[in-house]
Order: sequence, then structure tokens, then C-alpha cells
Amino acid sequence: MVTMRNDITKVKEINIELIKSALKNLGTATKAQIAEATDISVATCGKILNELCHTGEALEAAVASGGYGRPAKRYVYNGNYAFIACIYAEMVKGRTKISTVVSNLLGELQGESTQEADDVTYETLEEQIAVLLRKYPKLRAVAIGIPGYITNDVVDLCNFVSLMGVPLQSRLQEKFSEVRILVENDMNAAAFGFYRSKDMDKNATIAFIYSPVEPVKKLEVKMKEREDEKRNKLLSFGINFGSGFVSGGKILRGATGFAGEVAFLPMPCIAEKKEIEVTVETMAYIIGSIVPILNPEIIALTGVFFNEENIEKIRVSCLRLISPQHMPQIMMRDDIHDDYVNGLLNLALEELACSVALVERHI
Repeated sequence: MVTMRNDITKVKEINIELIKSALKNLGTATKAQIAEATDISVATCGKILNELCHTGEALEAAVASGGYGRPAKRYVYNGNYAFIACIYAEMVKGRTKISTVVSNLLGELQGESTQEADDVTYETLEEQIAVLLRKYPKLRAVAIGIPGYITNDVVDLCNFVSLMGVPLQSRLQEKFSEVRILVENDMNAAAFGFYRSKDMDKNATIAFIYSPVEPVKKLEVKMKEREDEKRNKLLSFGINFGSGFVSGGKILRGATGFAGEVAFLPMPCIAEKKEIEVTVETMAYIIGSIVPILNPEIIALTGVFFNEENIEKIRVSCLRLISPQHMPQIMMRDDIHDDYVNGLLNLALEELACSVALVERHI
């Protein structure tokens, strides 16, 4: 006999998110309008809206009167009910920079800042969150982006060596119990931000690839290094290639958080060619390795190397490895920043929604 799970609580959580989303999109709406937009009964919409108004996440707006009978109540989503934030660290022309962006629940910017730092450590990030909490008491979720991957909550290979071996998310969560904390790989966040910005079908599969700042050098030498030497070399100048994958609305992190670390692909021996040709062939090889496994519809490329001319060269080179019917659309993104921030803020919003759902389950 097949066991079917009837999770009423989960259904309610889905309905709540649907109603919130509809209210955000509609601006102001009556229960009947929200019911029509969500395919949820008017009675259920009314009950959930009452709960949202009770917590302050929704507000009653001016009533709508048709001239006859009792006017229908209108509701509006309260974007300032809570704030979310993202913090990310990066190397820019040899300088370490830490940036913060704060948004309300409607995506309206509340503040942003960037400052230079000597290093990025656990203490650095702890202080950043403390500063944000003092300035924004309504802050309820923070997503932190790092140029490295996380295995079982511990930061593994990372451009900021001081973070390696640190259980960053759990330590920060223990320190700031009143705020939901999420730590995410930079490429995963950027891929998620790109996915969300394009309003794609929920079942879409995409890949997001970041190029080296300069054309790749000495690939043949790097291929011959032992794994421990390669690790040290990657740390010394930053990981040249990175990627993130999203499928079905979810980031594909893999079993140990290593998914997307394309810098560790065994590269072909192409060091005899010119540097630009090396980068073109390397990117084509990376794409040719991703397509048979992930089969993405779109691959977004970002980084200073990419322009229309180079992307066309990459596409032509890819077609030597990939049949045309399986060739994904290749799109250029001018700057990783917007996708990165968008991804982190959306992840913070999801983390906040999950925390609210957990609280409701225990009420």
C-alpha cells in the first residue's frame, strides 16, 4: 500500500506565499481579487489576510465601493514589515572590499555601502551584521556571499583564507539568534539572481559562468601540478573560473557543495595557442562539459573577457563539441553585481519565509 502524506500545514504555507505574492503584484486588492489571482477560495484568502493583518505584514487599505451595499475591504502588502540584507566580500584590483545592501520585503532599497578591509574573517562579518542590526532594527534575514564553497556548513576552498575551516553560518546564527543567516557561494547566488531576474518558467534549468579577469595563462603548467599544489596556486591568485546552476527554481549545490567548481575540470592541453584563443577554447570546453550533464536551456556568461565577438567565437567552438539541438542559448551579462545582489536578497527572503513557516508549525 502506498503511503500518502496529507500535510495540511504545508498546504497552508504554500497558500500564504501565494497570497503574499499576489498582494505584492496587485498592489492593493480585495479578497475576491486575490482569490481569482491565486485560485484559492475567498474564505481561505480572508482567513489568511486576517492573520497577515494581525501580524502587520498586510494592512487594510481604503475600501472599494461600487455604490451599492457594503464596500469590500482592500488590502496592501506592508513592505516595511521587515528588512532583509546581503553582505558580500570580493577582491577588486587587488583590494578587499565588503559591501552591504538592505531592502524591504518589496525589494525597495533601504541602504547600501562598500568599504575596504585588510582581510575577511569571521569577526569581520560578525561586526558587519552587528552594525546592520543597530541601524535597521527590523532586519530579519541576512544572506552572505563568499568566493568559495561550503561543505557541511564549513567553508572549504575560499579566496579569503581566514574563512577556510570556519563553520560560518552556524556560528553567526548562534550569535544572532533573532536573525536568519544564510551563507552562500558567490556563483550560486549570482545564478539564482539571474534566474529570478528573467522571470523564467519554474522548471527552467540555467547555468551561470564567470570568466577570468584576464585571459587564462599557463594552463598546461597548471594541469601538471599535484592536487595540493593546485590548491595553493588557486588560493594565490583567486579561482579563475566559477559557475552556478539552477534547476526547477532551486540551486544545485551537490552532495558536498562542490557543484559548479569548474576550475577543477581537467582542462585540455591548449597552451600552444594565443591567450584569447586559450580562453575561448577553455570556455567552450567548460560549456561542453556542462551541457551533457545539466542540459541547460540558457548559459549566462559574465566577466570582462566577454563581448559579442568573443561569445560568438565560444558558440562556434562549442558546436564542435555539442550537437546543435542540444546547444543552449548563450547570453552575456554585463556585470555580475546586479545578479549577485539580486540572488542574495532573494535567498534572504526565502530564508525569512522558511523561518516564519517553522514558527507557525510550532504555534
